[in-house]
Amino acid sequence: MTRILAFAAAAAMVATGAAAGSGSKSAPAPSEPVIQPPAAPVAAPRFDWTGGYAGAALGFGRMSLDGGNRGTSAAGGLFAGYRLDMGDAVIGAEAQLAPFAFGSPRLPGGDRLRAGGALLLTAGAPVTADGRTLAYAGAGPAFLRTSGAAGSETSTGLTGQLGLDHMLTDSLMLRGSVSYTAINGVGSANDRTRTLGAGVGLAFRF
Repeated sequence: MTRILAFAAAAAMVATGAAAGSGSKSAPAPSEPVIQPPAAPVAAPRFDWTGGYAGAALGFGRMSLDGGNRGTSAAGGLFAGYRLDMGDAVIGAEAQLAPFAFGSPRLPGGDRLRAGGALLLTAGAPVTADGRTLAYAGAGPAFLRTSGAAGSETSTGLTGQLGLDHMLTDSLMLRGSVSYTAINGVGSANDRTRTLGAGVGLAFRF
């Protein structure tokens, strides 16, 4: 009988210890989810204006001469140039040629305007985040060619231009510009001319 009681007590102790051991073990705490910060958006590279371009333009000019004479004429022109993009600024050089004026307007002295042109040094800066719109200013020598009874004559002066160029595609450029040109000794009457002009153009960039 004593052995049976001892065995029962031992069994009870083992069961109690097992129960206590199993109660002391707790399930592992769930790990905290790792939250990844959102990826920063990658900005598209700014348009690079470095390269050459050539195009055609149509415009109107309002010319004033000595004595208060004024006249307005439309003209077609060509332009070509090269630009260097330096980051915050874009510099370049451009040649312009207006090979004809519609109607070949006549000066008071009888001479007719035949052609004009200019050589410009330009400087500008992008005005949009993507860099595809460029505001610029240019200045340089200008010339005006006339013809009359005494023959053809070319007079020279200075011109300044303000413009806005926008890249419609990576190779097609739209232009709007205004200019002011001062030339003395024009035609056989040596007229002093001041011309305010405006135009639009389309160019191919290569």
